[in-house]
Amino acid sequence: MFLGSRPFILSDISLLIQILAFSFLLYAIYRRKESMAYHGKIASIAFYFALPAVFYMLYNKSRGLTLPNYNFLLNLHMLLGILTILTGTLFVTNQWKWKVKRNMDLEIFLWTGTFLLGITIYILLFSPVLS
Repeated sequence: MFLGSRPFILSDISLLIQILAFSFLLYAIYRRKESMAYHGKIASIAFYFALPAVFYMLYNKSRGLTLPNYNFLLNLHMLLGILTILTGTLFVTNQWKWKVKRNMDLEIFLWTGTFLLGITIYILLFSPVLS
């Protein structure tokens, strides 16, 4: 149980997966100067690891998940998430013309923004103080 006394739920698992995937991404960034091949493999693992949590979020959205007074955050999170997935797909499928530092820096920025907004949304949904 992360927040309050509620039972551990799929949202908690999704958050843990996203934290782990983002940690893998940070590790891949750290390793980029040692081995670009290893950097690419670890970054790809991070991307594929995050996908099940993304499918869970899409399921929630299809069921009508809303955040009264904070829907703009939810929509921004969704928009950044879509852009992150699209650009991430270009990298993990080895679309080499897109694999330049500027685009990879954009991907890091998008993923970080999506990740931080996701944590914010999680807190808004499940914090006992805000509920």
